Amino acid sequence: MSTTTPTGAREHGGPQPRGLESTPESSFDGGRYGRMFRDLPTYDVADGSLVDLGKAMIQPPEPAKELGVPDEDENTAKLGGELRLPAGYTYFGQFIDHDITFDPASSLTRQNDPNAIVNFRTPKFDLDSLYGRGPSDQPYLYSDGIHLALGQSVSDSLGGPDLPRAANGRAIIGDPRNDENVIVSQLQSVFLRFHNAVVDRVAAEFPGWSAADHLKHAQRLVRWHYQWAVVHDYLPRLVGADVVADILPDEGYLTSPATHVSQQRPKLRFYHYRKSPFMPLEFSVAAYRFGHSIVRPSYFINGTARPDPAIDGAQRIPIFTPDMSHDRGGLNGFKTLPAFWGVDWTFLLPRITGSDPADATLPQPSYKLDAEIATPLRALPASVAAPELVTPAGGADLAQSLAIRNLLRGKRLGLPSGEDVSRAMGIEPLTPTQVFDGVHLAETTVDDLSGRTPLWYYILKESEVRAAGECLGPVGGRIVAEVLIGLLAGDHLSYLSVEPNWRPSLGPVEGEFTLSDVVNLALTVG
Repeated sequence: MSTTTPTGAREHGGPQPRGLESTPESSFDGGRYGRMFRDLPTYDVADGSLVDLGKAMIQPPEPAKELGVPDEDENTAKLGGELRLPAGYTYFGQFIDHDITFDPASSLTRQNDPNAIVNFRTPKFDLDSLYGRGPSDQPYLYSDGIHLALGQSVSDSLGGPDLPRAANGRAIIGDPRNDENVIVSQLQSVFLRFHNAVVDRVAAEFPGWSAADHLKHAQRLVRWHYQWAVVHDYLPRLVGADVVADILPDEGYLTSPATHVSQQRPKLRFYHYRKSPFMPLEFSVAAYRFGHSIVRPSYFINGTARPDPAIDGAQRIPIFTPDMSHDRGGLNGFKTLPAFWGVDWTFLLPRITGSDPADATLPQPSYKLDAEIATPLRALPASVAAPELVTPAGGADLAQSLAIRNLLRGKRLGLPSGEDVSRAMGIEPLTPTQVFDGVHLAETTVDDLSGRTPLWYYILKESEVRAAGECLGPVGGRIVAEVLIGLLAGDHLSYLSVEPNWRPSLGPVEGEFTLSDVVNLALTVG
């Protein structure tokens, strides 16, 4: 076990957590955060090179386009006859991230010890963002002890209602981050209503049960259907069904000729833990941040025209703007929704009840999975990313750039380079020419980064080079798939642990369940 000695000044209010200013190495493979590839060195490159790379990743601003107008940045790849990554899956990915990970303590300005960083979320697909600590401890999250509280109705369309809110407009939910933009906020509302729909079904099917038993059974159904959608809907779109099939056994149990029954475990080649799962930094700080690449700069969220079309040539709404007011700004969160901003999910997901399957312009695609970041993410609102000095000469404004934040955080947390991880996985690394093709950088910066490419950027570039921007490449895809499936297998209450041959029953097709099915069930609840 590594040991650390805190150095430097103590922060106000007591001593700093152990190791926040010491060498970023981790010998743990269980608990808190940790490393999948613990023997690989950090990509030790200059901060200035990372800042330059982060700046080069930002797309130049472009006018928004109307629905149906070709956009070369869109991921129009198909899977099973429909869009591979409709725009709604960007925010399902964010919802999943908030369910399993939260690190409020690490810093961009100093080295961080992964052994000392606490994950303030359970690394389980348990929907604590919905249920909190339960109705006894957080009764304000529930309307009657078993149904989850909903907010005010905001629209007569397929969207809404809003989240329940306090007088200051802040959402009263299990994880405040699920209100940081309008789309993830409305997805949180969908899951609240999905739970309530399942509670009603359970109560109707088992009228003699107690309210507590109704809640317990409904929570298990909701969690297991959600887990199924993550593994069998979301992951195949993101990494490919072949990668999922290579990790997940066809049948949960095997029976030997001697009638011995044994449970099959997922085939995890790189994500190993002893007693309970940990949150790998290669996943949380690099591979799973692929979602930042597929964010569109603006969205149609319903068919209602904006109050002031002069703000934008098209009727798309920017994902973030400095102007926080909903009627004139972007899809910034942490505020009450006006009536015309409820999300109509036909604009973001396929097969939504009431949608027109003949409308080829819907749903909107996500952006390609590549090494470019949409313009609005160059300057995140302070409500999403608190200003923080990036380098001694950098200035606080640079810390508002999502790309720069990601690159510097990876270095501060001791991540290895993409090339080293690729070799450790037995995959031929990208060449420097492939890594920096199309990126405008000074020769000195390229020299500094060559062979030591930050893992996050490398995974995005790998997707661009080896998967045409349609999905994750072999390094990023394997990390994401192994961690998500491994977390599920390590949770003793997940369907994969309790009943691996279980199949979903709430969808229109027995044994199948998708994110669109979650939405359609939620739409049955007012």
